[in-house]
Amino acid sequence: MCTFGYHFIDGMLFLCTLRFVQGMTYGMASTVIAITVASIVPESRRGEGIGYFTLNITLGSAIGPFLGISLPQINPLYALVLCDVLSISLIVLAFILNITEIKVGFRQRVEVKSFRLRTFFEPTAISISIVALLGAIGYSAVMSYIGTYSETIGLLLGGSLFYIAYSIACLIFRPISGVMIDRYGNHVVMVPILFTMILGFVAIALAHSNLVLLLGAVLVGIGYGSIPSAGQTIAVQKVKLNKFSLATSTLYIALDLGNGIGPYILGMVVPIYGFRAVYMCSAIAALLAFLFYIGMIIKSRKENVVM
Repeated sequence: MCTFGYHFIDGMLFLCTLRFVQGMTYGMASTVIAITVASIVPESRRGEGIGYFTLNITLGSAIGPFLGISLPQINPLYALVLCDVLSISLIVLAFILNITEIKVGFRQRVEVKSFRLRTFFEPTAISISIVALLGAIGYSAVMSYIGTYSETIGLLLGGSLFYIAYSIACLIFRPISGVMIDRYGNHVVMVPILFTMILGFVAIALAHSNLVLLLGAVLVGIGYGSIPSAGQTIAVQKVKLNKFSLATSTLYIALDLGNGIGPYILGMVVPIYGFRAVYMCSAIAALLAFLFYIGMIIKSRKENVVM
C-alpha cells in the first residue's frame, strides 16, 4: 500500500507520513521474516541458515540503491514501476510459501498484555544486543560520513569503491561465519570478527591511500558485516521457539538504535577533532564491544554455562 502511495504524493506531509508508516511496517516485517528463518532452519545448521538469510539482505541493500539511482536516469517512472512489481510479488509469495506458524502459549499471551520490560525485551539476548549496539554505533559513522570523509582526505576513488569492497567482504565471510558458529561455537567466531572490526575502523581513521581505505572497508565488512547473523544465532540459542520473536527483536532494536544515535554522537566530534577522530571513536566503540564480549565469556565460564 505504501509503495503504491508514492504515485500520489502531493506534498511533504504526505511523503513524511508515508515514509513513517512504511518504516514501521518494514521494521515489523523484517523482524518477523528473521524470526521465521531462525525457526525453520535446523538447530544444528542455524548459524549457516541465518548467514544465508542476512547475506540476501546485503544483496538487496546493494542492488536496491543501484537500481534506484540508475533507473530514473532512463525514465523517472521505471523505479516506481519496479517497486510496484516487487510489492505484488511479495504479496503472492506470502500466500504461496508454506511456513509453519509459531504457536503462542497462554503464558506468553498474558505476559504480552502486561507492560513490563520483559514484555518488549528478552533478558537472555540483552548481552549480545549490547555488543551489537556498540558495533552499530561504530558502523553508523561509515554509513553517514564515509563519502564526505573520503573527499576531505582526497581519496575519492577509495570512497567510491568503499561499499563495493564492504559488500564483497560480507558476501564472502557472512556465510562462512555462520558455518563456523555451527561447527566450533560462538567464541571462535565472535572474538576474531570483533577484533577485525577494530582493525577496520583504525585503518579507515589512519588511511592515507585508497588501498588502506579499501582495506578498512574489507575488515569492517568481515567484522561488523558478520554481527547481525552471528548475533541473531547467539540471541536465539538459549530461548524456546515461542521466544524467538522477542530475542530477535531485542537484537534488532539494538542494531537500529546504534545506527540511529551513532551519527549524532559521533557527529559531535567532527567540528572539534575532524573526521579521522570520528573513526577512532568508532574503533573505541568496537573495542568496548570486544571487551564486553570477553567479559561475557569470563562470566559464562565462572557460572559454568555453555553460551
